[in-house]
Amino acid sequence: MRVTVEATPIRPGHAAGLEAFTYGLLDGLAAGTPLDLRVTVLRGTADEWRERVPGDRITWAEVGMPLRSDNRYGRVLRRFTPDRVRDSLVVRRTVNAVRQRARTGHGEADAVLFPFHCAPIRGDAGVVVLHDLRHLHAAFHAPGYEAVIRANVARAAAVVVSWPHPYQEALAMFPEAAERIALIPPPTFQSAPDRSTARPEPGLLVYPSSTAAHKNHATLLEAMALLPDHRLVCPGPLVEPEASRLLARAAQPDLRGRVSFPGFVTLDELNAIYARADAVVVPSLWEAASGAMLEAFSWGLPVACADAEPLRAQLEFTGAEAAVFRSTDPASLADAVRRLLADRAHYAAASLRADDRLARRTWVATGRDYADVLRWVADGRPGPMPRSTFAATLAAGGTR
Repeated sequence: MRVTVEATPIRPGHAAGLEAFTYGLLDGLAAGTPLDLRVTVLRGTADEWRERVPGDRITWAEVGMPLRSDNRYGRVLRRFTPDRVRDSLVVRRTVNAVRQRARTGHGEADAVLFPFHCAPIRGDAGVVVLHDLRHLHAAFHAPGYEAVIRANVARAAAVVVSWPHPYQEALAMFPEAAERIALIPPPTFQSAPDRSTARPEPGLLVYPSSTAAHKNHATLLEAMALLPDHRLVCPGPLVEPEASRLLARAAQPDLRGRVSFPGFVTLDELNAIYARADAVVVPSLWEAASGAMLEAFSWGLPVACADAEPLRAQLEFTGAEAAVFRSTDPASLADAVRRLLADRAHYAAASLRADDRLARRTWVATGRDYADVLRWVADGRPGPMPRSTFAATLAAGGTR
């Protein structure tokens, strides 16, 4: 079966969890299925993709894409464009129309996988991965992206959601599409290569994430001002306009030398940061599920996290325990860190138990679940949509 993966919305080094998810899924599809895979990527990035997804079972095709916000000039424009303009319906429709004219067709593919739900899909055999629905919520509303998401769900032959919280939201928001929406959980994106035995650097906090506004670094930095004996490392893509504001705040006297934003780092560099960490802090206002939290579990690191609804749901379905704080309250965050590190052994043990419940999930198994859905679409959707047995076990309150 011939499958095209439309990865042009993803520039390596700029898409954080989205690219880590896509690398892992491509690995799983290539290693665990007989699919004939063709992956369309941005012009000039194929070598970076091959480095992250090695092997000879994938055909790579480069495509030019205008009006990008993740290149040098796009980042400057994004920094000075108000959110309400950038996320407006008119701007999003205009940008998408220009990009669509630059995209090539998908040839003779039997099914097409779209790993990013905020880019328009095409064709009658599309499978779109719906990561989260925050753009449809009042607090994060983006009319342009909402229109794209709604059109994608209506047009897609199948919709795949990665975690229980956004899956339940998708069923509630799109009941007419329920029979073609599947839950396929992935494994931890970047799990620990080995359980760390080295003693961490006391007081070193880590938050791996892009600097998108909803990741809520701003509250974390104000909490750091209340934690003068702690240090913070925030690896991840520096997304404007928030990146410039955060770097300026980190340079002020009360944080200078204690807070760093190294930008996108390699997997080896990320592992080296985790190996030094005393704890992981996740202040995000919304997630499909926090990759940083799952990575912390795999390292046996204690976690402090915001009380955002999807993060609480993540603690519930993983059976995890974290120090929870009010998401926009720096004092609450600082108190949670103190509480966490005062009983570090307890929270670290809780993280290891949560990881043990999830550790058997692999990218190969995830790829096979996706292949079942892609095959169902290619065959004309005969009978009920294939369902992941791992997802069924997760929904029942256990793991496999």
